[in-house]
Amino acid sequence: MNFITTIHNLNKNVFVASVAFVASVALLLFNTTAQAQNTSNSKSDSVSHTKVRVIVMVWDGLRPDSITQQDTPNLFELRRAGVNFADNHSTYPTFTMMNAASLATGASPRKSGFYGNTLWTPPPAPKGKNASGTLQSYENPVFTEDYSVLKTLNEYYDNDLLLVESLFKAAQKAGLVTAAVGKSGPAFLQDLGNGGYFLDENAALPLAFAKELQKANIALPANSEKAFSTNELNLDSKNYSPTKRDSYVTFALSEYGETLYSRDATDTTQGAAEDSANKYMMNVFTSFILPKKKPDLSVIWFRTPDNSEHGYGVGSPNYHRALRSMDARLGQLRAALTEQNLANDTNIVVVSDHGHSTVSGPTTLFPLRAITPSIQVNNGVSDAKLGKPDFLNGFSFSGDVRSADLLTYGGFKAYDGQGCLTSAMAGIMGDLSTVYKVNIDLTGELCGEPNTKYMSISSTLSTPIASFKVPEILPEHAVIVGANGGSDYFYVPDHDSNTVAELVRFLQSREQFGAIFVDGRYGDLPGTFSLDMVNLENSYRKDHGQPDVVASFEFDPFQRVQGMLGTEYESFAGQRGMHGSFSPMDVHNTLITFGPSFGTGKVVSNPSGNVDVAPTIAHILGLSLSNSEGRVLNEALLKPSSNEVARVKFNILTPTKSATDLKFKSPVDPTGNTPYLKHPRGIYTSNLVIKDLTIGEKTYRYLDYAKALRF
Repeated sequence: MNFITTIHNLNKNVFVASVAFVASVALLLFNTTAQAQNTSNSKSDSVSHTKVRVIVMVWDGLRPDSITQQDTPNLFELRRAGVNFADNHSTYPTFTMMNAASLATGASPRKSGFYGNTLWTPPPAPKGKNASGTLQSYENPVFTEDYSVLKTLNEYYDNDLLLVESLFKAAQKAGLVTAAVGKSGPAFLQDLGNGGYFLDENAALPLAFAKELQKANIALPANSEKAFSTNELNLDSKNYSPTKRDSYVTFALSEYGETLYSRDATDTTQGAAEDSANKYMMNVFTSFILPKKKPDLSVIWFRTPDNSEHGYGVGSPNYHRALRSMDARLGQLRAALTEQNLANDTNIVVVSDHGHSTVSGPTTLFPLRAITPSIQVNNGVSDAKLGKPDFLNGFSFSGDVRSADLLTYGGFKAYDGQGCLTSAMAGIMGDLSTVYKVNIDLTGELCGEPNTKYMSISSTLSTPIASFKVPEILPEHAVIVGANGGSDYFYVPDHDSNTVAELVRFLQSREQFGAIFVDGRYGDLPGTFSLDMVNLENSYRKDHGQPDVVASFEFDPFQRVQGMLGTEYESFAGQRGMHGSFSPMDVHNTLITFGPSFGTGKVVSNPSGNVDVAPTIAHILGLSLSNSEGRVLNEALLKPSSNEVARVKFNILTPTKSATDLKFKSPVDPTGNTPYLKHPRGIYTSNLVIKDLTIGEKTYRYLDYAKALRF
């Protein structure tokens, strides 16, 4: 009876703490988004043009608090003049490809059945090539930001990679012209059936369009030939590589006894590595596609500022340069619309797929550090130095977690499909000691290649393991890890319920993992939510691509690095910035609309989401999108589908029971052998914060964040 009373009081305290947490985060987001005051609508109640077009411009990874007059003057003005959605939500997990599917269909994985970025397909695996024309392994988890990989997966799923109709497909069936331009992967997913014009960093489709560009003396992406059969398309010697990205400069950090590699976060010269590629693709869109093909619906998706955020960190000098680069592309687009007399009947939707966070563990364990800036030398390698702890202006050197490695220490047969890895983000403590030591595979026995550095050693096996490639024959109760960034996917191929239960308890015992979601077939496991609760359970894909367990990495929305709030752990990737977690910094993203179909000078405070973009555009274009889960954003429209007032209810959900008797493991010890009494009760639970918006009798649910709690 005393234990029950203790748990009751504990849950009550957790709820009170969560309310304070939500209030703080809400205040933070409203203060940092620089919202304008609502003003009266100056437009008439009807759109003056009978036909309008829509251009969706995706700024990959754009946080709402990144929009400033200094870095993004064009977007700042568009937000002021148009409609700003102050509480927009990315689809969880907050990955690019996950949200590419939501933007394409207006649906979550529960309906679309799509689980990118990195997913695993059970045997027999698909067979195919990637965009560069080389064979792609599907025995290991595969990264889906590649049009050729998506084509292969679509064929593997009988042309139903997306189980619901896309906005592009609905538009094409209605006789509208579509165009998808930009980042490899998400741009292609908008038009998976190749019914419109397509240009990304690797190819131009269809063949007739590629040849038209050639005839107009427009260079094609260097891999364009690989998209077609032999000799269907030939690139001559004058065809340069217009989408080639600048390479990042790496530097050595050896002051603490080991050599690790990372990008110099103090560098101010790199900017957006993809700047010239973005400029090329926008040029093709504005000077050829827009005037000659006259698309009714277009998506322009660029990998900026996301790429610079990953490489250098949110708040770094190159992050600011990337923002300015992307804003110039918006200016280029709007100038072209004006010059071609298209501005008055064109709607612009600016949206980001997700927010972004700095990669870092707790700074109490891993202090931020100064970097002595690099000095460029002739061979391109610099000699940046690791500096002293600097809690105000320093950079993170922690946050990387290799789930397969930790699971192997825990006795699991785990594989993430990757070989030997090193990372400067694995964790440097205050005394300059490191979580891992860098080892060298002198013979090639571990890594498959002699003299390869690695940072994974398992003391549970007779032979240390550094490479976690998926074996041809899976052992009983294997665990396949889809290492995705801010969340990891866990597949248990034989669906053994005991293995899943043990896996969940292990993840709960490691502080690097946050909220955990489990396939409903395994029952109500303590401390967890079902995949269905967060729109991830799909009956068609339970055994063909849906993970058994999804775990968000832990986050801290109040830790500030380089002036930007929000840190999180990540998969072992050596990045300084990441997304994909259930942090409010990753979930809350940008949505701004402008044009003849929308109001002016408005801020919409009701919750909205990326799933709402497609149904709203469908309404504007007079299309039917019956299988979408999102709603029409009537608050922003001059001709809404409904004038009913929305009712919003806020709630915090908790698991039906907590996990108890856990032995928590120290984040500084991968083996789990170090005694760790930070949370002596051994209790794990979590909170899922939601907002339900009801219009009439229909309710739409928006997921704010999910936070693990340990006691």
